[in-house]
Amino acid sequence: MTPLTGTLLGIAAGAAIVDWIAVRLDGPRSRAVERVAKPLVLTALLAAAIAWPVGAADSAAVRPWLVAALAASLAGDVLLLAPGRFIAGLVAFLVAHLAYLVAFAQLPGSVPWFVVGVVLAGVVVATVGWAMLAAARQLGLGAPVAVYLVAICGMAIAATRTGLPTAILGAWLFVASDAMLAWGRFRAPSAGSPRGSAGLRVAVMVTYHVGQVLLFVALVG
Repeated sequence: MTPLTGTLLGIAAGAAIVDWIAVRLDGPRSRAVERVAKPLVLTALLAAAIAWPVGAADSAAVRPWLVAALAASLAGDVLLLAPGRFIAGLVAFLVAHLAYLVAFAQLPGSVPWFVVGVVLAGVVVATVGWAMLAAARQLGLGAPVAVYLVAICGMAIAATRTGLPTAILGAWLFVASDAMLAWGRFRAPSAGSPRGSAGLRVAVMVTYHVGQVLLFVALVG
């Protein structure tokens, strides 16, 4: 790690914490802070991925895909900050998951870990995924949500196949973040108090940011 990449990762961590606090406070001023802090996290991670010294051949092969995944995630973050851009944001994160899938598919893996990934994905689809799809269909979003579910599960399976703890934890935290986001949007958009809603959003952002950082670490390592 160079001083530049260390600084960029520090900026990402600081921006993430500021974003979590802003989401928790959930007021007009804090939402203005969120609009800056949220994209800054992925901007710093993206810059760190570009600036990170290329080491082994595996790292050089996956670097373009990592950059693509982070760039698409940044686009998704920006799109989802504004209302009415859910589908556009969904497409951006779909691209991010496909880029991560390609990156992890190039790393060495094992059949046992692949099986573990498939089993975990099956559990997600049969439980949370099935409920989300049923709710999304009622809003006319069944098809795009189904495609997205396949992509994110494919990404998580590819990451799990590597057997790398950072890749496995990062991928499934990303899945957990999206599951909570979908629950809040499709299953319980008006349930609970404003405080409870803010608490769910904080959980979404914490798992999302930590997941992204762990995927970054897995791929640059």
